Amino acid sequence: EVLKDVDLIVAENRERALKLLSHLSIRKPIITINSYNEERKAKGIAGQISSGKSCALISGAGTPCISDPGGLVVMACYEAGVDVRAVPGPSAAAGAISISGLFVDRFLFYGFLPQRQGKKRKVLREFSAFPYPTVFYESPRKLLETLRCMGEELGNRPAVVIKEMTKIYERVMRGTIDELIAQLSDEDPKGEYLVIVDGAGK
Repeated sequence: EVLKDVDLIVAENRERALKLLSHLSIRKPIITINSYNEERKAKGIAGQISSGKSCALISGAGTPCISDPGGLVVMACYEAGVDVRAVPGPSAAAGAISISGLFVDRFLFYGFLPQRQGKKRKVLREFSAFPYPTVFYESPRKLLETLRCMGEELGNRPAVVIKEMTKIYERVMRGTIDELIAQLSDEDPKGEYLVIVDGAGK
């Protein structure tokens, strides 16, 4: 209903947006944003909404603005006095934490760790005494390296690795960090991954 009612759509991925809109028989103008152009486009999008147009912001998968583009557009809208509302949908972090099997009354969502190993290790060391589970996102090419860093900096804790959360090829793997490394070492990781590491002292 929202996509049918708005005047334009802001999307992270034009191809995926067109696939969704085609499935719903909707034709709307699409503005594509990403980490490289969002700052440049944000005020223009807010300006169009201020002039009377309505807009929907969608991501390729998951929830916009959470480790995905959109945050700068939302800020620009608030600065322009534009009302912004959420239309709840799939959230990889929330879905994963609910099926993790860990005690998750409290948890921390971190998102993507730094790519450089030195900075990654520094961030992980900051969480070494954190008592609650922490949720990280990771790319397939960095997954094993990140798990090894986690094992070295945090110890061999219980953890959960979820592949393609909220998507058709979703897969949940549980065990200690070392067990997960062994399980994944024989695979060619593909897709998007989420890692939940248990808190200290468990």
